[in-house]
Amino acid sequence: MTDLHCHVLPFVDDGSDSLENSISMVEEAVKQGVRNMVLTPHFRKGFFCEDDQRVIEVFEDFKKQVERRNLPVNLFLGREITVFKELTQMIENKKFLSLAGGKFVLLEFPYQIEVDIEEICYGVRLCGFIPVVAHVERYSYFRSVENVERLRKSGVVIQVNCAPVVNKSYAEENKFVKKLLKLKLVDVVASDYHYSRNNYMALAYQKVKSKYKDYADLIFKTNPEYIIKQD
Repeated sequence: MTDLHCHVLPFVDDGSDSLENSISMVEEAVKQGVRNMVLTPHFRKGFFCEDDQRVIEVFEDFKKQVERRNLPVNLFLGREITVFKELTQMIENKKFLSLAGGKFVLLEFPYQIEVDIEEICYGVRLCGFIPVVAHVERYSYFRSVENVERLRKSGVVIQVNCAPVVNKSYAEENKFVKKLLKLKLVDVVASDYHYSRNNYMALAYQKVKSKYKDYADLIFKTNPEYIIKQD
């Protein structure tokens, strides 16, 4: 599997505060069946504002640490960008880290405060990049099949987290993700893995595969692998 969205890189956001924790997260991902990981630390103005160059330096060092341990995984870098006023200007000027250095950019939106997700994605596309909407199930004001259908038709990639695929304690999110999976409106399932959370990638894959065999491979393997290979 390819995990397109995780917070495994240490020291740069709320994902992990130590090298040891991050290594254990990679080991767990490997056990889950993940062979490609895009490390996507937050860029969130006022909260997680580590300079991209610093993030790159930490990534290169961490990659060496993983290689020394002979862990069978390929690591790539990106960022999960929480939208803000100057987003399109930053993307137009290419002052950001896209997913694996390609044309896809992972975007996070406010959970409760409504913003125009379609308009923001349109602006990003005008800059020549393809938006990947992170965990679409979390945005309560956008939680409708019709909204997601329109977004996909405009060329936007829809990502959901693996936790609500398997965990019913995420009641509304779980219900919405089930609808999206049934209608095959999900493009990518990812872990959004933090040290403080469980990694459900294997369980989610098996659950989807039990109902939609070929579709599971598409959204856990084929689609995310395609994204990391695009220049």
